[in-house]
Amino acid sequence: MKKIILREGWLLKRFPAGTEYRPEELEAAFRTPGSGKDRSFSVRDFPEQVHDVLLDYGVIENPNETGINRDLWIDEYDWVYRLEFTGGTFAGAGGSVYLTLEGTDTFASVYLNGTLVGTCCDAFLDYWFPVDGVKAEENVLLIWFRSAKEKVNGVRLPKRYEGRVPAISAVRAFRSGFHEYCGPVPSLIRCGIYGDVTLAREDPLLFDEVTADSRLSEDGETGMVTVTASFLGDLEEYRGELLRARILDGDGCVKAEEIRPVMKRSETVELMVAHPKLWWPWTMGEPSVYRLELTCGSGTADSVEKVIGFRRISMVGDMDFQINGKPLKLWGANLVHPDTRSNRYRPEVMERLFNLAELGNFNILRVWGESERYPEAFYEECDKRGILIWQDFYLCYSAYPEEPEFLELCRREAEQMTRRLKSHPSILLWCGGNETLLSRDYDNPGDPCFGEEIVCRVFPQVCAEQDPDRYYHPSSPCGGDFANDPSAGDTHGYTHLWFVPGREFPVFLSENCRVSTPSMKSMRRMMKPEELWPPGYTGRVSRRQRKEWPESWELHNTNQGVIKLGPVEHYYDAGTAEELVYRIGAAHAEYIHGQVCRFRRGFRGDEASSTGTVRRTKGHILWKFNNNSNIISYGIVDYYQEPYYPYYELKRCYSPFLVSCELGDHGYIWVTNDTGGAVSGRLEIFLFDIVKNERQAVFYEDFQAEPDESKPVCTIDRFGQFKKSNLVCAVAYSEEGKILGMCAEPCEIERRMEYPEHTGLQIRQEGDDLVITASRFARCVELTGDEDGDEFGWLFEDNYFDLLPGMEKRIRVLGRHERGTVKAKAIYDDDEGKTEYQSLGLKWNGLFK
Repeated sequence: MKKIILREGWLLKRFPAGTEYRPEELEAAFRTPGSGKDRSFSVRDFPEQVHDVLLDYGVIENPNETGINRDLWIDEYDWVYRLEFTGGTFAGAGGSVYLTLEGTDTFASVYLNGTLVGTCCDAFLDYWFPVDGVKAEENVLLIWFRSAKEKVNGVRLPKRYEGRVPAISAVRAFRSGFHEYCGPVPSLIRCGIYGDVTLAREDPLLFDEVTADSRLSEDGETGMVTVTASFLGDLEEYRGELLRARILDGDGCVKAEEIRPVMKRSETVELMVAHPKLWWPWTMGEPSVYRLELTCGSGTADSVEKVIGFRRISMVGDMDFQINGKPLKLWGANLVHPDTRSNRYRPEVMERLFNLAELGNFNILRVWGESERYPEAFYEECDKRGILIWQDFYLCYSAYPEEPEFLELCRREAEQMTRRLKSHPSILLWCGGNETLLSRDYDNPGDPCFGEEIVCRVFPQVCAEQDPDRYYHPSSPCGGDFANDPSAGDTHGYTHLWFVPGREFPVFLSENCRVSTPSMKSMRRMMKPEELWPPGYTGRVSRRQRKEWPESWELHNTNQGVIKLGPVEHYYDAGTAEELVYRIGAAHAEYIHGQVCRFRRGFRGDEASSTGTVRRTKGHILWKFNNNSNIISYGIVDYYQEPYYPYYELKRCYSPFLVSCELGDHGYIWVTNDTGGAVSGRLEIFLFDIVKNERQAVFYEDFQAEPDESKPVCTIDRFGQFKKSNLVCAVAYSEEGKILGMCAEPCEIERRMEYPEHTGLQIRQEGDDLVITASRFARCVELTGDEDGDEFGWLFEDNYFDLLPGMEKRIRVLGRHERGTVKAKAIYDDDEGKTEYQSLGLKWNGLFK
């Protein structure tokens, strides 16, 4: 056996921090049973970090349930993992043995049978240690994690960094654990093992590293893959062993193959695939992928597999991308680590997030510079689903030291990341990190930027050496006259705090944010009833009560979220917790609607010309996709992976074919086409008076929109003067009469509208669809499900939508529930419709597939 993943039999125990122990003292402590928090815990599902294990045993509560961390004592201790294992064929045989650690967080000493074999000091690196003395029978592996809090508190920096570089930014730990930005409150410092621990042996051959570079010929008729494989072992022993490389398509058919003898420590193989199927983002075409397989040696051969794909991404202007010769506009969100307590990858959690990304019409996710490090499985899923990745290196809003040792750690991280991931067609670009240059502009304008050496020299050098064909972006944001200049590069939409010139049509937004709460069911898990609506609280905002929520909500919020809300002043003052949650969520949704529709259009209607006008905004990546703790924050999907109103509004705004209304000095009805083909049909445009419950006027316009075309089809000035109680409505029909898209735009803020209180809302099941109708305009129809008291895990194709009378809304149920009561309720209607849902067995296998 060449490799064995060490998963069974791990123990975990705490030790007082700040004490130096000999390995035999650590080992002796494990032989003492202990009790309570001092006992040895069996790790049930390795790899698990410390908080995972303690939660498994009920020693701590999940701090993410309430967003409050009450177990700060964990940070005060060292934690030691112990494994006793049988060496078997790894003992005494020919060839060296190596111990690999794919995820250590963060400061660890590694002992095998009492001998120090290596140390770890970087949570973003894989470690590969040669080990001697593996015994056939009993072996003891100890991995001793020092308290990260103690380590950070002991950091001493040169005087020139005083007041500029925080201690946490001088070490390579997961920085988000040392502050409250993502929650819970106060900080939660993770510790322990989050990736596989493996023993590997030269037998006589062992892959050291395999990289793959895929290219597409100019005519698109040939896919070319350059594979570089390096080996471990004695050169004389392995010379002449066979290296086999082959590429298989999705059906398992071999499309290219080469077999050659290994003659040196590094071999390069060129493979050619004739007439390859191209890889596309899923919104534009099929994300066709291939499998690269490599084996070396005979008998117990070592093997490696990688997912690859053939596509050509180029930049034809500032943040203006093309894929396979077609324009590529980018619409998505920032992905953050799904759970603050652990960096362990959980495929079942990520599958729900991937499904929500697809349902939300995302074609890109940004891996944020303060997020976690994802394994191959994450990127392979992005490859197969056709979701592009904006990949940050792991720097964030901070200054960083520029000492040689720190620069070398950053270089090693970048080299490992680019070599490991560059084969994935889903990787759009590399980015130097998050807000390093922006932090200088905000906190120390005009001063040197500590950390600029990393993002402007170290990282670009690595990318040029390892992956020269991909675009490298120095930092998010950067470009123009200042880091956050909307007129060049990318920008972050902090217009809730700053006046930013040129913010109406920025070139590209890699972050854009407002804050809202989760839905009520998650809020009830977050707070006690007396916190949700404290006695005497009125919900009114005044000079004496300026906050938009009760003081008790502050305990469940981070980063001054109360000043980062959407336009809550457009909505009625709340008299209940439910009304307040709606007010805040609707304001977030309104902000998304107004901003994203404008960015999708790309210019003003009065700028349109007969020859076409170039869209100025090339993409929008919302901050942020998911909350990793049950807190009031920026996420549009909460900790339990429940989407709320802002998520569904973003989904509608990201529809590849969008119908939208621009209301300004003049009004326009727009179509925006980001699909892979032309779209044509007819628009029905009308006014709808919600008080009289009738259409006031109607006209029709034919349209045709080419790929990447956005244009105003018509002006609504022909309506002349009309009351603001009307909605401006537009429905796009295909030539076959299918609805392609629609909008119903209010002309007044909500608190001045008189939305109907009795809508006649009804819901029924037809086949596997839910069908919702109303006799009057239904504002913000919310669908909820309940299966024997379980409100969580329901997922509806659309939700929190407005419904015009006389129109049917057909919706699929996509969550894990196959039966239960489904209710439909408009926000201003006390009545609700309900139906008993029973799945007919149809399963969701990816959106529109």
